[in-house]
Amino acid sequence: MGYDGACHGKLPWYVNQCNVLTGCQYLVGLSTLICGYLWFLYHNREVSYRSALNLTISRRQTKLYQNKGFDIQKWQTLIDEGNALRREIKAIAQEYDVDWDETIDEKDEKVTEALKQVRDEKKGKRSGESKKEDQEDD
Repeated sequence: MGYDGACHGKLPWYVNQCNVLTGCQYLVGLSTLICGYLWFLYHNREVSYRSALNLTISRRQTKLYQNKGFDIQKWQTLIDEGNALRREIKAIAQEYDVDWDETIDEKDEKVTEALKQVRDEKKGKRSGESKKEDQEDD
């Protein structure tokens, strides 16, 4: 008799609790979706590579970049210049009805040799500058 009374006494509580929790779950889920949508509306006004880069770089990374002498603004301008050059090359290729693929040019021997020469010249200038500085210090 005691077991039956305990079961019947608790049964309405569980049924009512489920009804209340179902409503709470619905409202919490709906409010989470709405708040998430509003957050994205507020924070993603400008969707671009630059804004994504700024969001992903943390303070620690920024401090590390500054300690190592890496200029993020210069890097971003170099990326923008490279993209602008690619757009110009594609436009010129379309004028001449040529399909331009950047990856094919990277594998070409003439291109790799030209890139090696430019890199060697830059290394030579840098090493020459450091040698001049060493001689001036003496």
